[in-house]
Amino acid sequence: MRVNPTLRRPLALGAAAVATSLLAALTIAAAPGEVAAQVAAAATSPFEIPGRGADVPFVEHEAEAAATNGTKIGPGRRQGTLEGEASGRRAVTLSGQGRYVEFTLTEPANSIDLRYSVPDGNGGAGITAPLSLYLDGTKTGSLTLTSKYAWRYGGYPYANDPNQGKPHHLYDSTRALFGRTLAAGSKVKLQVDAGDTAPSYTIDLADFELVAPAATRPANSVSVTDHGATPNDGTNDNAAFDAAVAAAKSSGREVWIPAGRFTVTKHVTVDQVTVRGAGHWHSVVTGDRVGFYGLGEPSSCGQGGNSGVSTRVGLHDFAIIGEVTNRVDCDQTNAIGGALGGGSVISGMFLQHTKVGLWLDGPFSGLTIRHNKVVDQLADGMNLHRGISDVLIEHNLFRNISDDGIAFWSEHQADHNNTIRRNTVVVPMKANGIAIYGGRDNVATENVVADTQDQGGGIHVGNRFSSVPLSGTTTLSKNTTLRAGVLDSNWQFGVGALWFDARDGAMNGRIDVTDTDLIDSNYEAIQFISGTITNVHFNGVRINGAGTFGIQLQSPGAASFTNVTATGLGRAGVYSCLGENGFQLTKGAGNSGWDGPSYCGPWPDPIYTDPTNPPTTTTTTTTTTTVPPGGNLARGKAVSASTANGGFPAAHAVDGDASTYWESANNQFPQSLTVDLGRSENVGRLVLKLPPPAAWEARTQTLSVSGSTDGTNYTPLAASAGFRFDPASGNQVTIPVSGTHRHLRLTFTGNTAWPAAQLAELEVYGTTTTTTTSPPPQGNVARGKPVQASANGGFPGGNAVDGDANTYWESPNNAFPQAFTVDLGSRIAVNRIVLKLPPATAWAARTQTLSVSGSSDGANYGQLVASAGFRFDPASGNQVSIPVPADHRFLRLTFTGNTGWPAAQLAEFEAYAG
Repeated sequence: MRVNPTLRRPLALGAAAVATSLLAALTIAAAPGEVAAQVAAAATSPFEIPGRGADVPFVEHEAEAAATNGTKIGPGRRQGTLEGEASGRRAVTLSGQGRYVEFTLTEPANSIDLRYSVPDGNGGAGITAPLSLYLDGTKTGSLTLTSKYAWRYGGYPYANDPNQGKPHHLYDSTRALFGRTLAAGSKVKLQVDAGDTAPSYTIDLADFELVAPAATRPANSVSVTDHGATPNDGTNDNAAFDAAVAAAKSSGREVWIPAGRFTVTKHVTVDQVTVRGAGHWHSVVTGDRVGFYGLGEPSSCGQGGNSGVSTRVGLHDFAIIGEVTNRVDCDQTNAIGGALGGGSVISGMFLQHTKVGLWLDGPFSGLTIRHNKVVDQLADGMNLHRGISDVLIEHNLFRNISDDGIAFWSEHQADHNNTIRRNTVVVPMKANGIAIYGGRDNVATENVVADTQDQGGGIHVGNRFSSVPLSGTTTLSKNTTLRAGVLDSNWQFGVGALWFDARDGAMNGRIDVTDTDLIDSNYEAIQFISGTITNVHFNGVRINGAGTFGIQLQSPGAASFTNVTATGLGRAGVYSCLGENGFQLTKGAGNSGWDGPSYCGPWPDPIYTDPTNPPTTTTTTTTTTTVPPGGNLARGKAVSASTANGGFPAAHAVDGDASTYWESANNQFPQSLTVDLGRSENVGRLVLKLPPPAAWEARTQTLSVSGSTDGTNYTPLAASAGFRFDPASGNQVTIPVSGTHRHLRLTFTGNTAWPAAQLAELEVYGTTTTTTTSPPPQGNVARGKPVQASANGGFPGGNAVDGDANTYWESPNNAFPQAFTVDLGSRIAVNRIVLKLPPATAWAARTQTLSVSGSSDGANYGQLVASAGFRFDPASGNQVSIPVPADHRFLRLTFTGNTGWPAAQLAEFEAYAG
């Protein structure tokens, strides 16, 4: 594994500082509650974890670490933003002629693979524009960048319609050979020149590789050109590929794909044959619906497909590049598919712009998948679906994947005895880096997952999606997650970097988690949610930075913890509203940093620290509260049902998403749904919902409500009656209830529109409004918070709270007085502020005249520090510390002079509490 050495220096933390032009291009505005989640991540690279992740042949350079006169954006974690979707949560935007990013090679290279974003256009169809390429100062051509394959909108399964809002999957990648080898120390520059017509170019990273020359044709092979395929002419080569495969199989030879670009618009069926290219940089098979499939291919939306299992298939050293711009789940527009067992091997492949890189349907056994690069997919990176065994997946890179990076889905039949080893998954757009849905005796070891985005975490094990329940022993060992976990856009609470979910049924197969590092998790590090989860064992797990909690318990269960340590937790060690015996924590030796009193309360915003530079003190303050969470008390709580029909589990009724629903078995009334609130609550009303109108016609369901404090003895709260759900009134009903209960049960005896009980959301509300004390803030409480300040060109106010003293805010020239205001998000007792200018010696000493004031409401300010001159001197770090007696939400600096420049200047505004 190789990485640009400059990345080994931790980057500073801070909030996103996004240029005005970029925000205009995105048309996204952060809601007030989201801004706190935009602060930065540590710069640990997924390619610099010793002994973990894929061995790759390239050196990766992050754009923000390169020379540039563009606008550095990030760090930031908010979904659907360019900084949030960037590797490491930082990137560089080039807007206007002359803006550039220049990389300095640390090893010889003759190629570039660039991850970038350009704005969308043409109603979602995308734009295409060049970007000039310079090698050692000489322009040698340009790279063609496009948003055709990027920018998805709305909800699942997403679309190319900007009118649906919620943009995501903003990046794509392109690659090119230089035509010559550049030595270490050479410069590769990407620059906006005349004729480079995109409104802006955002550069995330570049992979530089010394690509070997094209391989020569094996002696015992059948070339596709022998059967009429012609490279680089754009004509259809379908028949030639089929003929070459048939001829090679019948004669016991290999299929050879020489260097060139071949057009194939169908699935090439392979069985007992090897297909080999001259290297994936040289041999490219591309086209709409291109794919290489074993027997056992499912139909595409009811058309085609076949049966059987292919054996002894080899797919080696060529690229498959598709033309998929929309996700259609029933359509087999995947690069590699079908059933490939019996000693088959897939290696050295490059897969791009298909729906799924590798979607394999079982049952079959015996496959090796190694040293492949899978990028820019609209669904999974790879998925082993249904009864697949003895598969080894190692040293693969998955990047910019729009669903699970690597998944085992044991639908109906158990995937078993498979191993995921030494893989790297970076920026999965939706779902998880690695997911194991049911099955038995599967292993994930020595993998790295970084920068997850939505509706998933880093590594996940669950009884979900009608999978065969987990059994045997599932092993998760020596894995690392970086900046993993998300604020789930449906549930609106954090999903863990490592999480477990038993929503389809109790999960009691053994799970061993050993020698694992969860670094800089966006929310909680470990999570248990939905159903009952037991037999999970942690030993040697290191939690190094988490925005909220070390462990989040939202469902009953049991787990053992030995040598589990936590540092840099934003809120508390454990979140749990389950009560004393709701989740059994068996604690062995060597635990620290998380096993204090638990927190129960509203979901807090994350607070981030730098996990590469932990605080020197180990003393933490944790607040425990018995106050119930506000709002809907049932969301995300443990729920059970008498029966569930197919893919409509009970957990759908408490997931906060009215588009998903629980449905009982047909024709089996009565049916019950029971929610465990985790503790006894004083309840006042229930709100029952069915999915939003559309195709859901009006219906009346007959049901009663009962409550219990112990889960055994129930008392009636609402007698059985018919409740009408009508689209005209939002498809919901409200039922008043009273009393103090932990368990609430609905008993259904009829439904006029369907022979089963149906419920999209069971919402429970208390009778009073309560408040909860959160853990006190730690460290610099201004980092990443919203600011207000007028700015001079490319020096926005956000630069002064981004944790990077090399970036700065500057006001317009000759326009004193100037004000700079920070919103801390809530009233905080601050005792000092630290003001910084960039540390570079080029910043000569100067005195700035300013005052400090504070406000609780953002309207009425009182003076805290009278106007005075404060000297910033490089000899003393170019910073000043000002004591303040503040207990305010808003802090304001008012500048009236600067001896070094005719404007206010500020690199960092830091505020410290306690």
